[in-house]
Amino acid sequence: MDPDYEKVLEAEIDRQLKALPELMAPRSLAPRVLAALARRASLPWYRQSWPAWPVPVRVLALAISLALFAVFCYAGWEFSQLPAFAVISSKLAGVFSAIDSLLNTVNVLLAALLLAFKHLGNWVVFGSLAVLALAYVMCVGLGSVYFRLAFARRS
Repeated sequence: MDPDYEKVLEAEIDRQLKALPELMAPRSLAPRVLAALARRASLPWYRQSWPAWPVPVRVLALAISLALFAVFCYAGWEFSQLPAFAVISSKLAGVFSAIDSLLNTVNVLLAALLLAFKHLGNWVVFGSLAVLALAYVMCVGLGSVYFRLAFARRS
């Protein structure tokens, strides 16, 4: 675009916007906003946001939260020291080992497939994709034709 044209366009848009009359808010807007603020301010402290809570309650809530966090951390540590945890851990390790070997196998197969496609060349890959797309379109087309034939009203 021409820089001069952009400046002219910007000046024209600015002139048009400044020529618009100023919009007036509805008369009922200010009372509605003030009423909504009064309703929000009249809520009990526990229904308001965290900074509106009384300071002693906030300190107490924070202390309880930290104590619960410490209890859960300690319980998790103690649970990890139990003999049953070792059994569960070994069983889970076996499951994850099986999943890991399956994922490695899929990764190797996909790498081999990608290498085979690279070796075949672009024309074979694009031709195969075109044949697949054509087969898909034919299946959808024939399916819709057979559907119409099957549910056609017979006179």
